[in-house]
Amino acid sequence: MNQIDTSLLSTGATYRSGVAARLAGVPVETLRVWERRYSVIRPRKSSSGQRLYSADDVRRLTLIKQLLDLGHPIGAVATLQTEDLTRMFSALDIGRANDNVSGQSLSPMLRVVLVGPTVSSSRYRESLLRNGAGVALEIIGQSMTAEGLTSALNNATADMVIMEMPTLNEGSLITINRLTGLYGATKAIVLYRYSSSSVIRSLRQAGHSVAHALSDTTELATLCRTLLQWPQSTMQSRPKTSASKKVLPPRFDERTLTAFAEASSSVYCECPRHLVELVISLSTFERYSAECLSRGPDDEELHRDLQRTAAEARSLIEDAIERVAVKEGLSLQSEL
Repeated sequence: MNQIDTSLLSTGATYRSGVAARLAGVPVETLRVWERRYSVIRPRKSSSGQRLYSADDVRRLTLIKQLLDLGHPIGAVATLQTEDLTRMFSALDIGRANDNVSGQSLSPMLRVVLVGPTVSSSRYRESLLRNGAGVALEIIGQSMTAEGLTSALNNATADMVIMEMPTLNEGSLITINRLTGLYGATKAIVLYRYSSSSVIRSLRQAGHSVAHALSDTTELATLCRTLLQWPQSTMQSRPKTSASKKVLPPRFDERTLTAFAEASSSVYCECPRHLVELVISLSTFERYSAECLSRGPDDEELHRDLQRTAAEARSLIEDAIERVAVKEGLSLQSEL
């Protein structure tokens, strides 16, 4: 649990929301929700109204993202000062260090290969290797093209390949796997400019990190540092739904739910109607995920997990509907 290397950020630089979000490791939509709902940060605005984030803003967002990944709720950390966030993260890092086996390195050397005109440039290498709190790196190979590496392997091995692929297509996974296989690397960080969402999804499901390439080499190095710190996606790090836990079937049919929503809509608020809408939506998604299961084995495990997750969420909302019905003295007939 090493802190991301934010020393690469230029002190006086400002970043637009898209870049700031990528550097912090969060979707830009999440960043906007954090600002609107929790006021985690108040970026200044340009004369044209564009949000501009300072290096300190990005560091604060990065700390919040790290603490959320460790299980802290956003509401508990959103209002804390940056200094308090830093102390909280440092305390957790020290605690982890104390739990490690004596003599075990907390910052192992990560051997990387660089492929592409930007990432093989001297400025990018210097930015990536700059000392900080991130992972210790050793660059064992570099080339402007993938073909330039295949003739100079010399039995070298790597943990990671960082490569530029301006355009991703259906054959990109083959190219990436071939190159990582040559070096015995476990995964790649793929930097692209144009791609379909389906190709990006297939690369991520294969275990690779995929991110939109940045033109500034310093920002690009910081982005790669972020991806090196969190090699697993949020979906992969989330505890999977227990396959042994029995998921109850739907308790109410749509006619019963509709009658409940109409009967309770005038009682005290619109919450019952919203609960009904959630149950119907989750039930529909359950059926949709089941249909996806039958289309092929490629994403079978993913869709089975999605189906069970939706079923568990639906069951929890059904519990809430029953509590509302009891409190308001309403009837829930026609249970399945």
